[in-house]
Amino acid sequence: MIDITIDTDIFPKLRDGVRAHWAPVFFEPISGSYERFVVGVAAFNKDSFHLEWANQLDRLKCFYGLDAIGAVSAIEIAGEYLEADLAKRAAEAFTKPDPAVTGIAFGDLREAEGRSLECVARSWMSALSSLYVEPTTEMVSVARPALDAIADASQGSGDRLPFMVCDYVKSQREGFSAYFRADLREGKQRRMKGSSHKVIIDFSGSKLVANFGTLKAGSLTVSVNLIKRRLWDLKVERDREPGSEFTRKHEMILQRPPKDDPQVTEKQQANLDEAFEALERQADQEELRLRALGSVQQIGEHLLAVEAA
Repeated sequence: MIDITIDTDIFPKLRDGVRAHWAPVFFEPISGSYERFVVGVAAFNKDSFHLEWANQLDRLKCFYGLDAIGAVSAIEIAGEYLEADLAKRAAEAFTKPDPAVTGIAFGDLREAEGRSLECVARSWMSALSSLYVEPTTEMVSVARPALDAIADASQGSGDRLPFMVCDYVKSQREGFSAYFRADLREGKQRRMKGSSHKVIIDFSGSKLVANFGTLKAGSLTVSVNLIKRRLWDLKVERDREPGSEFTRKHEMILQRPPKDDPQVTEKQQANLDEAFEALERQADQEELRLRALGSVQQIGEHLLAVEAA
């Protein structure tokens, strides 16, 4: 038997290439099911990282109809959180995962070589995900426009609570209207165009910053995922506060059906309780206040009382 020694130097190498670890990010819409979608690929080495995210999330509407709003929102939150986690913890974001929302899982780490971290991530996303197409100079579709397209198709199924709270507060104290974002003041249900990283705040007063959301018994998954998105926006806004002490309160204010609502079954009430507890844990983790009130009037009076204190 003849021993053959192969020198790896004889194989061609990428000029100015990089070696990296990469791993896929999965979205599992049904807990405990084998069903899952590849929604991202992260490539990283000791110097840097690149996260390539699904850019055709509007295709989920084919599977879930209007419920795709919640799915897209959850995927957006997961992407933003993972990008921040990679910047902070690098490989530990995958070896010791701590996803922002349920239904997000990570694949095994593997090695690859490419012209750049971005090329590695894009190449594997193109190969693995049906929710992604290779970007071109003409493409501007990202997660937020995808969510807009689905929401536009919902024919106004968005949460009207912020508009109703704004209208109530304006009727009680006209000068407070400036604390609400522009489209709420104008009463126009505009879609928020632009980057999926755009932070949206409903109320920004002198003593209180708040977002509003409705826990809906009939579409609980969608409403919970949208509320998680609003919690994330509130956290980002809170972290922008100058100084080490936060000078304003930051609250996620929910309207939920009362316990004696005849249109809500016992099972739905139990699901609402479970969802609220999960949201409360997330709010506590981010050092935010989650407050549940029963009506638009109660929410409006709370805003007026805090600002007047």
